[in-house]
Amino acid sequence: MKRIYLNENENENEKDFIIERKEKQYKFPKLILIMRSELYRGMFLSVTNDTSNKVTDYSELSNKSFQIFEYWIYSNQIKEEIQITQEIINEIQIGIDYFQLNQTNPNLFDLLINKFNNQNQNQKVKKKENCLIF
Repeated sequence: MKRIYLNENENENEKDFIIERKEKQYKFPKLILIMRSELYRGMFLSVTNDTSNKVTDYSELSNKSFQIFEYWIYSNQIKEEIQITQEIINEIQIGIDYFQLNQTNPNLFDLLINKFNNQNQNQKVKKKENCLIF
């Protein structure tokens, strides 16, 4: 799955479903969405006459939070350079429910909490290093 994400230009044919957001369209393979989200599993596997390959995202997630979801869906990871805030954690928690994500190992919420705690721990250490001790 991570290969599809990382080689995004080479694998456009594999991305057969679009999630539209206000400013951008995100392309995903239906199979990955079926594996990761009960919302999309129900949508794609139900018997309907709808042949649409596009849906509008009403989750109201920030772009940063949606990009965290996108990367996790493909890789089971969070990008190293992403700074996690309490606001992002709150949004992701709502998004997990909205998208009815299959919380496989590693669990997205647990990854966020661990990264958030590690970031805060590193900030405390940096502050201590910058203090003068008399």
